[in-house]
Amino acid sequence: MKALMLATDLSNRSERALRRAARLVRQFDCPWFILHVVDEDQPQLRIELEVGQVRRYLNEQLDFYSELAGCTPQLWVEVGDPAKHIAECTRWADVDLLVVGSHRKNPLRDIFVGTTLERLVRTSHVPILLVNRAAEGDYLAPLLATDCSAASAQAARAAHELGLLPAPGARVLHAFDPLGGAMLLAAGAGAGAIPGDYAAAERRRATAALDEFLLKEELGTFIDQRLIEEGQPITALRQVLKREPVDLLVMGTRGLTGMKRVLMGSVADAAMRELDCDILAVPPIQWPENDKE
Repeated sequence: MKALMLATDLSNRSERALRRAARLVRQFDCPWFILHVVDEDQPQLRIELEVGQVRRYLNEQLDFYSELAGCTPQLWVEVGDPAKHIAECTRWADVDLLVVGSHRKNPLRDIFVGTTLERLVRTSHVPILLVNRAAEGDYLAPLLATDCSAASAQAARAAHELGLLPAPGARVLHAFDPLGGAMLLAAGAGAGAIPGDYAAAERRRATAALDEFLLKEELGTFIDQRLIEEGQPITALRQVLKREPVDLLVMGTRGLTGMKRVLMGSVADAAMRELDCDILAVPPIQWPENDKE
């Protein structure tokens, strides 16, 4: 890891993100930045007062930050639209990881306007580490979620290149939905025509597809366990997290594209809204032409 940036709103829920960022700085001996963006959508006098207060507070905490990470961070206080400006700052600082804290969950508001975090995930060009849990140690039980797309392959490679996967390897999860295929068969030939072992056949096909994907993308060297789960992706994730220890979920932010993504929703968005493990959300190298926002 060459450098990381912590984007903080200075709330209590940002404390875990701070400690995880500091732990990563110690682990990788890399430079780091602490960024706070003052929302530009308020009176100018209030902006000026807030900028001054934040700068004083961060400077007062500088010795603490330096001791925590073993390295003194650069402190940035900026003014702008938070989601857009944080993404721009990662480019200016040339970091390869952005660390953020969990956000307030307000389902009604999120449905209509989205959270700053979700807007940031859609515009960021670097992986975003969403910290939900206390940083008690290095990541030892990561889970790579894949839909066998280029986006999920890029997510797995990014986690490996950042050094966030343990040496023995990581688990990979691939979900399949036999119900969807069965409904299509039923519509065309009647429910009686659906084979009794349809789900088992779908599981075999999903397993073969995952093996082919890992081979094609050359990901097998850092995968030590394959999990094939029945159900929709977010349902499969819930099931695995209930029964197995997972301290880091790694996923791409754009498996689906265009109108299909709008209709079906984003698994990454859903995971960030409800799952309580840390999440590494990795954008694709290049945005699909028909899916720009």
